[in-house]
Amino acid sequence: MGMALFADGGFVASKPYAASGSYINKMSNYCSSCQFDVKLKKGETACPFNYLYWNFLSENGDLLRKNHRMGLIMGSLGKMKQDRLDEVRNDSERFFESTEMRGWDETASG
Repeated sequence: MGMALFADGGFVASKPYAASGSYINKMSNYCSSCQFDVKLKKGETACPFNYLYWNFLSENGDLLRKNHRMGLIMGSLGKMKQDRLDEVRNDSERFFESTEMRGWDETASG
């Protein structure tokens, strides 16, 4: 669990198992029947993994910048314009709010 969720801060795995929709699409067939468009980076029909990936990196930047294996991707995050980061944050918040309305929040069980 520590490796999959990076819950141990890197003790088991040297970097988090986090991926964008593009990576998931390249490495699997999960995207073929998905309701979201893996090619879109923003908006309601965009693949949530695209903006959630960058949101995760942004929110955990202080920890992840210390990890030498994350240097390249954190450099890309550092070059991202503020308006794009705002879109990532807004899309992520919208996604999280929609899951809470469906009862998929952290208090849900089973």
